[in-house]
Amino acid sequence: MLNICQVSLERDIPLILKNYENFKNLYREIKIHVICPQKQIEVFKTKLKYDEFQIISEDEIISLKDCYNIFDETSKNISYKKLFEDRINWYYQQILKILFVINFTKKNEKILIWDADTIILKKINFFVNEHSKKYGTFSEFHRPYYKTNEKILKKLSSYYISFLTQFIGITKLESNFLKKQISLDDMDEKNFNNKIVNLIFKSIFTSHKIYNGSMFSEYELIGQSNYIFKKEKQKPILTLRFGLNGKLTDLQIIICKILNFKHVTYEHSHNNKNSI
Repeated sequence: MLNICQVSLERDIPLILKNYENFKNLYREIKIHVICPQKQIEVFKTKLKYDEFQIISEDEIISLKDCYNIFDETSKNISYKKLFEDRINWYYQQILKILFVINFTKKNEKILIWDADTIILKKINFFVNEHSKKYGTFSEFHRPYYKTNEKILKKLSSYYISFLTQFIGITKLESNFLKKQISLDDMDEKNFNNKIVNLIFKSIFTSHKIYNGSMFSEYELIGQSNYIFKKEKQKPILTLRFGLNGKLTDLQIIICKILNFKHVTYEHSHNNKNSI
């Protein structure tokens, strides 16, 4: 069973369905855990009516209000509080993924975080035994992510490439290592969730005195932790993301597969006139 976690809004349901078709064609057995706002639950359940989907309310993990309260408490002394507050939803969706997969792995199951706006094109081997495979990309490098990670993980490897590949796997062994690294490996789920949100925000605010819109990445955190736990050479992976304006045609997708692109990420470029 390949377990997949996605955090999504209603606008990305068409992409989730297309991705579901592709995953079904490439893997024998899948389960897709989709986290969405409580007010959109019924829409998701109606449109994602297949047995392979589990629809979960954000509030079951941590509410935006609780997340905001922790932010408010930890950001009292920063100069860019209002700027950060404007992007709180962006950080919130990352926090939801982290909390869900760490708690999920307690059941001794592996799980994959996969961006809801990304569609798989070719099969990827995500796990080997009890470890995730290490992938990376040379097309991304954002130093603020690593500054925050250094605060959270207490150390970083001396060499690595970016883990921003729009997916990351984590197993129970890797999850336990991450919890031990951040000294949060022995508490109930609610306390753990609040503590890790507190840790993420505090680490951002103590690491960055000047505002930089993006100062944390769930992919870089889990990827770095997995890499520290079991060092092995990252495999560069070819993906399509930058410069897209509209969905690819069937012919373009065939060409992408021939060129060995593993997935395509549309971000907000799929929902426009060029997609018709």
